Amino acid sequence: MRMSAGIFALALLAGLLPATASPQVESTPIPATKKPNFASMNFLVGTWTCSTRSARRPAPYVTTSTYSMDPNGYWISETSTTAKAPWIPQALTISDKYTYDPDAHRWVDVTYGDLGAYGLSYSSGWNGNRISWHDIGFVPSPDISSQTDTVVTKVSDTKTTSASSFTERKTGRHVSVNGVCTKH
Repeated sequence: MRMSAGIFALALLAGLLPATASPQVESTPIPATKKPNFASMNFLVGTWTCSTRSARRPAPYVTTSTYSMDPNGYWISETSTTAKAPWIPQALTISDKYTYDPDAHRWVDVTYGDLGAYGLSYSSGWNGNRISWHDIGFVPSPDISSQTDTVVTKVSDTKTTSASSFTERKTGRHVSVNGVCTKH
């Protein structure tokens, strides 16, 4: 038996037919994550000049990096510009955002930049004057088969060093990359 639209509406209003339940709207506010304690990282805020030497290049390349606290208090922002070199045909700009993940108990570095550069690294934090960054975005390529973590050593509030390495796929050669950064 078919019910006409008018009879269906009357039956629905009279409560003879079940009405579709409307979804319950959650009114509890999203809890805010506690702001990171940047005490161990605050020395970075300012402008730095870095000289980085890859064992497979004839000379170091120079990068100028500026670190600042993000206005929301959850990130340290870094903008780095690498100067041209014979093997770097144009100046390159990279941006990094650092924060602390209280659930995973680790520091996080999100990287993006010119020519499609991107990366995601994490660290368990400072061990004395050293912090080790593990790049979880690394994927072996036709040129590089593996890489090590990058270890940054805080020499002082105005000087850091860094060390990492990678292995060339074709030759199997282990290439070291070492940097020295000084704050202006």
